[in-house]
Amino acid sequence: MGLKIATPCRERKNDLLSERWLHDYIVLALRLNKATQQSTPYAPVEEYQPPEWHEQVLHEPIQPADLLVRNAQELQETLPLQQFASRRRAYLAKQLRALETVSRRLQGEHFSLQEEVRRCYDLDVDWLPESTFEQAYALYEEALPGRDSIAARLHQWQASFTLPPEKTSLLPSFFQRALTEAKLRTQTLVPLPADAQTEIQTIVDRPARAMARYLGNHRSRVYLNPAVPFPLTDLFYVLCHEGYPGHLAEFVLKDEVLIQQRGYVEEQVLLPCSPRYGISEGLALLAHEMVFAPGEAEAWLAEHIYPEAGMRSDHSDLTKIHRAKDLLFGVSCNAAWLLSEGRPDDEVLAYLVRYALVSEEAARRELASLQRPFSRGNIFTYFHGRRLLSPILQGPQRKARLYQLLTEQTAPSDL
Repeated sequence: MGLKIATPCRERKNDLLSERWLHDYIVLALRLNKATQQSTPYAPVEEYQPPEWHEQVLHEPIQPADLLVRNAQELQETLPLQQFASRRRAYLAKQLRALETVSRRLQGEHFSLQEEVRRCYDLDVDWLPESTFEQAYALYEEALPGRDSIAARLHQWQASFTLPPEKTSLLPSFFQRALTEAKLRTQTLVPLPADAQTEIQTIVDRPARAMARYLGNHRSRVYLNPAVPFPLTDLFYVLCHEGYPGHLAEFVLKDEVLIQQRGYVEEQVLLPCSPRYGISEGLALLAHEMVFAPGEAEAWLAEHIYPEAGMRSDHSDLTKIHRAKDLLFGVSCNAAWLLSEGRPDDEVLAYLVRYALVSEEAARRELASLQRPFSRGNIFTYFHGRRLLSPILQGPQRKARLYQLLTEQTAPSDL
């Protein structure tokens, strides 16, 4: 007997089945985004949504949680029947596990924090011993000027580079200049679309000091909160994270490579609480080190930013200071554990102030962020994502690996 060859009719039928499956997958993600946003105190900021399906979800009521659970489970059951490449199918399976978990939480089901982080973010996490943070303190000891306690020196140093209220109007222009420089440097590592554009817009209604949103067609927006104190020494630390080669580079390149070239329409919508964040946030924390060698960021700021701000460089080692800051994301992970155990707010605040070396005001902002519904597990994507990706983005292959992370569907357990 000869080989059976699929007829064009059968191929078209398979294509239609996959198109329907992807439609249902995206609609479920949009419905879950809508349902989870209902429980947050902040209105959603504008971001790209697939217009042909977003309109459907926008004008319908929030769906019952039991229906969302059934929809997620049906998609899990029918995923093996879809004509997807094996890597894509495996990635979608992990995304669906996250969607099902969020649906079940909306239904009132409780998961331990460890299980929730594993199911949603594809990360295995546990309590971090406080000795982990001593590595950060050692870096601060080497890098910060002065002879007081590390916490006092850190606060004095940050204050000396923070714009006074009467000068915060300069921040948007500083952001735009630094973003342009970060983008130029990123283009030496990975090819970016020539028409990629980003604008800066201020917000004041949320505790974050900056966030990025992709608007589609290679257009992006970075939101800046001038009400949150912003040391100018963090300019590239934040803009490489939110912009290039961090989140915006990932949005633009995945649009170009996955959606436009391969037709992976599922990439048009960001899922709530999903494995993608473990890669995205880890990469974003490493982003400034990808485009600035030690000493380069300080030199650029001293030439292009500090004079207009009325500041002078003290030649502090920003690379060491920011590595210490990344290590102290682990303090927020432990704070999430404390909250999951039902510890009182005052105890969690004291823990943040003591071990993260932050002011009480900053600790309260962090606590508010950790207490947002459906957000408690997200903090683990920073510390654990960076620890996962740091050895991968070293050595002569780092450009190729960076491009792969920015253009492929990758979950933490794939690495």
